[in-house]
Amino acid sequence: MSPRHSAPAVLAGLMLVLSVQPAPAQKPFDDPVLERMRKDIFFLAGPECEGRGVETKGIEKAADYVVAAFKDAGLRPAMKDGSYFQPFTITAGVKLDKPTKLILTGPKDDTKELKLGTDFNPMGFSPTSKASAGLVFVGYGVTAPKLKYDDYEGIDVAGKIVVMLRRIPRYSEKGDKRFDTTSPSADESEFAPFAAKIENAVAHKAAGIIMVNDTTAAGPRDPLPQFLNHAMGTEPAPFPVMFVKREVLDPLIASGPVRTVADIETLIDKDLKPRSFEIKGWKAEAEVTVVKTEFKCKNIVGVLDGHGPLADETVVIGAHYDHIGYGTFGSLGGPAGNGKLHYGADDNASGTTGLIELARRFGAIKDRQGRRLVFIAFSAEERGLFGSQFYCKNPLFPLDKTAAMINMDMIGRTKPVPTDWLGVGEKKDRLIVYGTGTGDGFEKLVDAGNTRTGDFRLTKLAAGSGPSDHDSFYRKKVPVLFLYTGTHGEYHRPTDVPEKINVPGMKKVADLVEYLAAELATRDRPKYFATKDPWSDPTETRAARPAGPKLSVLPDYNYEGEGMRLEGVNAGGPGDKGGLKEGDVIVEIGGKPVKNVGGYMTAMSGTKAGTPTDIVVLRKEKRVTLKVTPE
Repeated sequence: MSPRHSAPAVLAGLMLVLSVQPAPAQKPFDDPVLERMRKDIFFLAGPECEGRGVETKGIEKAADYVVAAFKDAGLRPAMKDGSYFQPFTITAGVKLDKPTKLILTGPKDDTKELKLGTDFNPMGFSPTSKASAGLVFVGYGVTAPKLKYDDYEGIDVAGKIVVMLRRIPRYSEKGDKRFDTTSPSADESEFAPFAAKIENAVAHKAAGIIMVNDTTAAGPRDPLPQFLNHAMGTEPAPFPVMFVKREVLDPLIASGPVRTVADIETLIDKDLKPRSFEIKGWKAEAEVTVVKTEFKCKNIVGVLDGHGPLADETVVIGAHYDHIGYGTFGSLGGPAGNGKLHYGADDNASGTTGLIELARRFGAIKDRQGRRLVFIAFSAEERGLFGSQFYCKNPLFPLDKTAAMINMDMIGRTKPVPTDWLGVGEKKDRLIVYGTGTGDGFEKLVDAGNTRTGDFRLTKLAAGSGPSDHDSFYRKKVPVLFLYTGTHGEYHRPTDVPEKINVPGMKKVADLVEYLAAELATRDRPKYFATKDPWSDPTETRAARPAGPKLSVLPDYNYEGEGMRLEGVNAGGPGDKGGLKEGDVIVEIGGKPVKNVGGYMTAMSGTKAGTPTDIVVLRKEKRVTLKVTPE
């Protein structure tokens, strides 16, 4: 499952240390179904498959294993060329390369090359770029005409590298809200985000940015933001954006009208008057080299054709087969987990095992009546649902004739929980089923299936969105059901091993999906419903972060043009109600330009929930203005 948020590294590392215990070996089962499922998951989550990271060779072995299983089960390949593989390419990450440097030259031509990671870090907003120019200090880098405050007033920064403070004046003073025009929290000021400062510098024709923590952000350690913190989906700068330690900047400031960064902050915060000036005699040479990482991935798609009057319609059964490999991306194991094999037994060798098992069962049925069944093992789910998004953009069978999609993700950790809310009643295995509000009759269907096959302690949730592949289909107005046994301490850690999988419980989930798929393949086509219910995980113990105004849209993080292209729009959400559509490119919100995802976040911080806002989109190359009310 693709994570929504990460635990703190220290806690994650501690949990990893505490949980590294040898798991008891699993003995072969007498039941042949259990035994073949056990063998499947031990291969898929074994060392040979290398955690099925999209960057590993092991994922190819996992893919070949799934194809062999589909072929043995009698599934035909879905591609016109006779292949089971639906190939696609993703941009999965960016990293710094050489040369990446920042050199300061002083009045006497003495130079100092700063140390990467110690004295400075490029910010992820930086593209591959370079700049060599004089320096101008521009306070907080804020231009706020309505507040009669402009750090750029009276000073020419064209062709210069601007030096600025993070955040906004009087950030820590809860009683002063003049720079906070949107909410009770200064975190959400339209002037505070990095992207807003960058866009303002671009508007003033600067050649680059050097940024430094204000006092409130510096704390006792004066931390440097990591490049990857802002490297995906945000690239608003046409020049290098460097972040330096305060102690690096102080000697440069000392040549001006004040002695230290702290002195400047105190003066600006005292009377809210800009203190911008040229840092005479100093210049900087900045260079950033960024390398994009692309991976060739492939969904695995097998088909069992239907028969009868419904044969031209489809039911999709899916599970993602990728995981996070050696934990260089997406690990919650902290420093102790980085570089270690993340087996991904529950996430999602378990769902893939269930998919293979269902292919065998349905493949053994001769002359099966009803809709075709399309079995899809998705790739690159952990990188952002890319495999299912690609399929939904390039469906091998029409989505308007797809009656439903059933998704299995993390189905291997069933465990007994009390059947009553007081916690004292009979215990049954826990199972969460999402999407019961997305199709008419789904809740009764799930209940009937549970009575007949599983007898789980069910938690039924209406939401069709969420951090797994059903989300992509739901956004295309396909009714979905998502089965999930819950999170646990080994999630996205090296200790998610096959020995800890509850194979009988996993089989019981597959039994329920078999019932659901058989019913959905033959009964009247369910009507799609959009739900207002947001994603929530009843098994998640960490508190969710509060959210600001939202449109309930999904950005296309692979889009490289100007603006923010919409990968999807949540049905029934504020964006959908306001007329936003998939494929729209948002270029303006409330009069503020949107150049990319970062610009979108900046512009949204200037909106208010419940207040209609003008949003300009490019739709088929035409500008369309919509009135949308964020929630």
